[in-house]
Amino acid sequence: MRIGVCTTDFGTMPAAELFGRISGYGFDTVQFSFADAAESGFVPSGQIEIPERIDGALVRLVAAEAQRRGLPIGAVNGTFNAAHPDPAVRAEGVRRFEGLAAAAAQLGCPIITLCSGTRNPDYLWSPHAANGEASTWADMIAVMRALAAIAGRYGIVLAIETEAANVIDTPEKARRAMEEVSSPRLKMVMDCANLFHPGQARRANAQAAMRHAFALFGGDVVVAHGKDIRESQGVDFCATGEGIVDFPLFVRLLAENRFRGDMMLHGIFDEAKMPAALALMRRACAAAE
Repeated sequence: MRIGVCTTDFGTMPAAELFGRISGYGFDTVQFSFADAAESGFVPSGQIEIPERIDGALVRLVAAEAQRRGLPIGAVNGTFNAAHPDPAVRAEGVRRFEGLAAAAAQLGCPIITLCSGTRNPDYLWSPHAANGEASTWADMIAVMRALAAIAGRYGIVLAIETEAANVIDTPEKARRAMEEVSSPRLKMVMDCANLFHPGQARRANAQAAMRHAFALFGGDVVVAHGKDIRESQGVDFCATGEGIVDFPLFVRLLAENRFRGDMMLHGIFDEAKMPAALALMRRACAAAE
């Protein structure tokens, strides 16, 4: 299993510097966001994290830097608010996704990650009281079906994940979404830190929550996220290895479910913590072999 990192943990900088830093830590691959390449000139809004247009020169630059550093792009971020209350925002996200899918295909990247969204109009990772309503679910599913159709044209697989603040906030809803979209293009990101709602992030609950999620959609996981969460009454993410996620168990469960994808570290945001996080994950992988 290749171990990579999400470029969002490094922030925006020139592509050469971004790939150089990541390579310097010894990662095998990346999950790439076009917003993190300064050459894109794009600043994500709270609703859509996909540039309005991705030109060929930018794609060639990213491909060249990734190749120069020996860092294949295992996944590309395609997140926007798929449940935004304004239909125009959802439609714009779908429109931009077409260009992103074309760019991902040119990069030789097989996977685009998604966000199931929220009725919160300001920020796609924030909760809203209407997230559980039937109309919210219906809007999100309609967007996922549109994205699956685009993905099919470009030979791309889509990967969505559970998020406590989003519409798909439980493993059960993840399973339901895949069944209702009914496309082989829609698969899952397994992010064990995202399995906990406020009040549930307890070390004593961690293994059971992980096993439950794998039981429901483990066979459909195409990307793993090595994010962690602190034990608390809220949702307090932290650097890999500093929280309650049992990473040796995580890797074993991936193996038991015949996972063939990449493990992307995520949620670290402090480069000083990168070496320890990568070493921990390498030990977990070695122990599972």
